Amino acid sequence: MGADGVRICRMRITEVVKGDASLNASVVELESAIERSEDAVFWLVGFGKSNVQWAPPTRISAEAVSYLQGLSKVPVKGPRRLEHFLDFLQHSDQFVVADAYNEFAEASSEDIAAIKNKLDRRWVIAQLRDKSAPTHRRRLCWTFLSQCGTAADASLFDEAIRKRDVDPGFEPSMDAAIACFITLGGEQALARIERDYLASPGANYADSYAAINAIRVHGTDLNVMPRARLATALRLVLNRPALADLVIPDLARWKDWSAIDRIVELFELPTQETGVLKPVAVRYLKTCPLPAASKALDRLRTIDPSAVQLAESSMMFHSGLATIPVPPPDDTLPNTGESNLPSVAEKMDDSRDANEFSTRK
Repeated sequence: MGADGVRICRMRITEVVKGDASLNASVVELESAIERSEDAVFWLVGFGKSNVQWAPPTRISAEAVSYLQGLSKVPVKGPRRLEHFLDFLQHSDQFVVADAYNEFAEASSEDIAAIKNKLDRRWVIAQLRDKSAPTHRRRLCWTFLSQCGTAADASLFDEAIRKRDVDPGFEPSMDAAIACFITLGGEQALARIERDYLASPGANYADSYAAINAIRVHGTDLNVMPRARLATALRLVLNRPALADLVIPDLARWKDWSAIDRIVELFELPTQETGVLKPVAVRYLKTCPLPAASKALDRLRTIDPSAVQLAESSMMFHSGLATIPVPPPDDTLPNTGESNLPSVAEKMDDSRDANEFSTRK
């Protein structure tokens, strides 16, 4: 027990999995409330070099120890590395499952597509139907289903929505679900998303946000629907001023210049959204190479010269539309979907960049 009443735990490092090998067999002291056990093995992660900061120790099973010891033989990257971790997603030890999930959370769409023939479709569907499955695992399974599913499996999207209607606490992982729905259902599915979540003024904000994210992923990372068709879908959001600023940067990145007139109209709107829309509108027009965009900018300068000047000044320090922030949904909204998709599967911190050890108390 320390002087301040905090319990101090002494641990001997028995194996360095990754990091400074000289720490092997050393004894470390750290604050911990774990129960004393002579035979227990713990997973310990330390950050830093000269003054290592220790994360709380995690007691692990013999199977987890074996799993960790085998990591040194795994390919550094690529599909073969993912193949190694695939079976561990169904492991009985949740420590192992969580670590294996991290590999897929960091994986590229290309690497996941390369192992589609190795995916267990029945297990994937079972996970999507399991209400107790963690949200991040459900997101990954939507990504898997996009690769191994059939057209008939698109009905799982409606199944998830019905489940949420019955149980508002159920998180279908909307952006990942919609991305999968479009992949499996094609044009018919995209038209449904347009109708229910993009064009409808009464659509839930979080669902609309998720739909925008899903289409953004399709347009940047996937090659299922033509980008021009996806841009047509996003242009529907321009009729909803409260959300229009979310899609204008995408239209510019995809070089869809058919929205010039509508974007000028949004700039002129006397609504509370105008303050957010004006800088995005200016950046869109500044990026557009067409003469019509230059004329539109001249018009905006006569309407609100200070707003145009401010937006142009910001581009001197942050060039390009990719710097325009996209706010996440309000956490207080009901049925909030998951967001922020560089890929359909959610990113998680991978602690293997630190010193990692097996220890005994």
